[in-house]
Order: sequence, then structure tokens, then C-alpha cells
Amino acid sequence: MDGRGSHLPALRQSARARQEVCPQMLAVPEPLSLDDSEAVTSRAFDRRALTASVRELSVVANGRGLWAVTRQWLMIALSVAFVVQVDRWWAWVLAAVVISSRQHALLSLVHEAAHYHLFTNRKLNDVVADLLCAFPTNITTEGYRKEHAEHHRYVNTDRDPYWRTAQRDHAWMFPRTRRGAALVLLGDLVGFFSLSHLRIVVPWSYTGRSMGKGGPPISRAEHIRYALWLTGLITFLTLTGGWLHYLLLWSLPSLTLMMMAFRIRAVVEHPFTPATPDETHETRDVEAATWFERFFIAPFNASYHLSHHLFPSVPYYHLPALHERLKQTSLYRPGENHFQTYLGGEKSAWSFLTSAGRK
Repeated sequence: MDGRGSHLPALRQSARARQEVCPQMLAVPEPLSLDDSEAVTSRAFDRRALTASVRELSVVANGRGLWAVTRQWLMIALSVAFVVQVDRWWAWVLAAVVISSRQHALLSLVHEAAHYHLFTNRKLNDVVADLLCAFPTNITTEGYRKEHAEHHRYVNTDRDPYWRTAQRDHAWMFPRTRRGAALVLLGDLVGFFSLSHLRIVVPWSYTGRSMGKGGPPISRAEHIRYALWLTGLITFLTLTGGWLHYLLLWSLPSLTLMMMAFRIRAVVEHPFTPATPDETHETRDVEAATWFERFFIAPFNASYHLSHHLFPSVPYYHLPALHERLKQTSLYRPGENHFQTYLGGEKSAWSFLTSAGRK
């Protein structure tokens, strides 16, 4: 974050307070809404001129949601089948790496479902998301949705649950030196930060919500489908003798490899530092993520995070088109809220994240 942020008010605690600082900013409606498309920004670009385009890009395609979920499970199934056939140590490692990337993709699909972007039928949206995306990754769609709505409204303030959690763990503080950043990611890889990662998802999880640790009360329908899912999982693993495969190919990667990729994506999306009145100062787009980065770090166009925050009604498959329209405005500031890639080159987000200590 550049020096300008330090001279701005530290927190944006309400829409009214933000308007007092920047009168031209749009007001956020009080009821929690993920798709009100009224993100507060002090950048001078004409939102109304984009209304027609955004409405066109906000159409949800059921077929794309179904295929997105299906192909993740196809890759997971093929990875497990590969291990069963080969059964060599390197096959287990390779499969764990691939499966961890698909776990990350499933989390991204929970995010899409939280915005009702998987299916136009909202009940179907939540049932599919729970059974095939959220429950397998130990969270619930509705639990995630509640905190994510608050995150959209109060980015990087003390009312943002993601920001509050990050403040209790120094490992989320970037930029760092290259060595410091590498040590944090190594800690993720070996499971050193597994407990801190688990604390993040407690309010999203079925167990956490059942214990009153966050999230809305669990509905009867959620209780029923979670019981069905858990019964199905236990039965399947018992009948197939797959408990060791589940431990080594699912549980272990979810706490190590997947969390390393999750951290990279999260710290690129937002710096966990006090907010400024300008949300575009602390939310970022990565325009040209490589195939490797899209597969492991930013599945389903998660790299277009600023575009998503400004117009959350747009599903992931239309974010590149939205980004192109936003590029025609004065929104982007290279090296601050706009990067070319995640990991490679001077224009990468990684170069920014490892800039501490440089002149």
C-alpha cells in the first residue's frame, strides 16, 4: 500500500461515515445484500454508463454452474483412480497436489453459490453447493454467505469478519520481505498454520454454527442434508476401504497445500491493513493470471476481485468482460489495485507482496 493511505481516515464504519469523507460516494442500502451493485468507491467513473452492460453480464447460466461442479469431481475421481492404479509414493503426492487445487476450486464455487451464481433456482443453488462444494470442504454455504455479505459491505474495517480474523494472526500481514513471505508459505505447506486457518472457517462450518460460534442458526433443511451427506460419506469410505485415501488425499492436502494457495489469493485480493475511504485502494484485480495461477491460486476468475466487489451481481464467467469495460475508466492504478500476474515479473502481485525492505 502506498503512502497516500496513511493520511486517510483509518476506518469506514458505516455508509454515512464514508459519505461524510467523500460526499460523491454512493450509499450502500442498509439491508445486507450481496448483489446490490452499490460498492462504495471514491474513484470518478460513471457507474450509470455501465448499467446496461452489467445487467447483461449478470445473467446466470445454469449449464455453466452444473459443468463447473461436475468437472471438479471428475478431476478428483480421476486423481484417486490414478493412485489406486499406480500406488507409488509419487502418485500419491501428485494426486494430492491436483486434489488440493480442486478443493480450492470448490471453495470458489461456494463463493459463487453465496452470490446465487450457480443456478437461477436459489433452493437448488444452495442444495448443490452444500452437498458437492461446501460440506466436502467442511463449511456450509449459508454460514459462508453471512460473513461474506458483511465483508462486501465493510471491507477491511472492524466490521469485516475476514479483516478481524486476520488482525489476530500476524502471518496475514503483507508486504513482507521475500524471506518472510517464503517462510509464511512454507509454514502453510507443512501445516504450521493449520489451526489458525481452521479458526477462520469455524463460523462457516456446520459444527461451528451448531455450537453458536458464528453464522446464522442452522435450518431444518440444512440439518437434513448434512446428515444425509455425512451418512453417505461414512458409508462410502467404509464399504470401499477408502479411509486412508481420504486422510492422505483429502484431509491432509486441505490443511496444507490448499491453504497455501488460499493465502496467496487472499492477500492479493485485500491488504489486511486499516481501510481508507476508497475501496479501490485496497481491493485488486490481476489481469493476466497464467494457466498455472488460474489452476492453483485463482480458479473461476477469482483474480478479478475488484471487478467482483464493484459489481457482485456478475457471475465468474463474465468477470473478464466486465474487467475490459472497467479498463476504459480511470479505475485502475498499476502496482496498487491492478497487477498483471500473481507470481512472475516486476508487474506481479508477488513483487508487491515481497516489497518490504526495498527502496
